[in-house]
Amino acid sequence: MQAESDPQQDDLILAKQEGREALSAWAGWVMAPAAWALHQGIGYAMVPWLCALGTRWPYHALTVFAVGLCIGGALMSRKALRRSRHIRPEHSRMRVRMMALIGLMFSAAAFGGILVEYLPSFLIDTCNGVDR
Repeated sequence: MQAESDPQQDDLILAKQEGREALSAWAGWVMAPAAWALHQGIGYAMVPWLCALGTRWPYHALTVFAVGLCIGGALMSRKALRRSRHIRPEHSRMRVRMMALIGLMFSAAAFGGILVEYLPSFLIDTCNGVDR
């Protein structure tokens, strides 16, 4: 004989599942803007060091790392978006879906920002005006 399930207990399980899904949606909100901020801050701070070394490879490595963080945030938001179809009730599903979509938009904006900062490094001599 099977025991009857308690509706409140079922809601609790669903709420815990929604919480886990919401965490993956938050990744796009946090990882991509943090990557952009790190790229901008660390990239600016390392210019005198790069000019003294006479090389730019650490800046390129920083850019690859920041883009990787953006992609990671976007992938986690995409995963949350796909899995949001299985969340019940409807208002919880829509909340996670909205968070995932905004995470994807933040990831795209941060990627664009990093690209805007990175491309001029090939056109402009960043060592002009830096005391060596």
